[in-house]
Amino acid sequence: HTYANPGVLITPEVLDKTTGQTWDALVDANPWLKQQKLVAKPDQLIKRRGKAGLIAVNKSYSEAKDWVMERMCKEQKVETVTGQLTHFLVEPLVPHQQDEEFYICLHSLRYYDEVLFYHEGGVDVGDVDAKAERLQLPTGTAISMAAVTEKLLGKVPAAKKENLASFIVSLYKFYQDLHFAYLEINPLVMLADNTVVPLDMAAKLDETASFLCAQKWGEVDWPPPFG
Repeated sequence: HTYANPGVLITPEVLDKTTGQTWDALVDANPWLKQQKLVAKPDQLIKRRGKAGLIAVNKSYSEAKDWVMERMCKEQKVETVTGQLTHFLVEPLVPHQQDEEFYICLHSLRYYDEVLFYHEGGVDVGDVDAKAERLQLPTGTAISMAAVTEKLLGKVPAAKKENLASFIVSLYKFYQDLHFAYLEINPLVMLADNTVVPLDMAAKLDETASFLCAQKWGEVDWPPPFG
């Protein structure tokens, strides 16, 4: 019940026609760029990009390209931090309704992991620490669909509960297996056919687990910091 959502990373190489990453080369490798509406945004550990006007939605290829190029390697102030925008993601637009958006966050504390879930998501989700439902999982405790449904999904429509619970259980197992320390998806979209689409994610890996997970991680491309 997941959605294969391709995307492409745009770097400053597009400013130099002698490099391998030109816009023409990107289109050749990703023909969907010209076949559907797109979303463009920086990929530089910037939180609340939507509120900062740093997400372009429902754009054609030429509009998304122009939006990226207008900002590439330019200074931008986000809240109190000023820095250069150098890395962007361009992804397919996933049409959906506001009531199909959810929020989920997994994070690890000293003696337990915690799952935070809220039945609304998106840029206006607000203070999730104050209002999210919580499920604490002491070290060594297995997660179950029953616990997820009871503790987290009380305000989710009944027709979505089973698939959403199944996704959260699988997500937590993935989180454990790859030794994440933090993983937030906002919004997490569940479409009318129960397809699950993580539209925006931020995560932290536990680098001390490299000796356990290096092969599973593969070549990790760490996003550049902003500011």
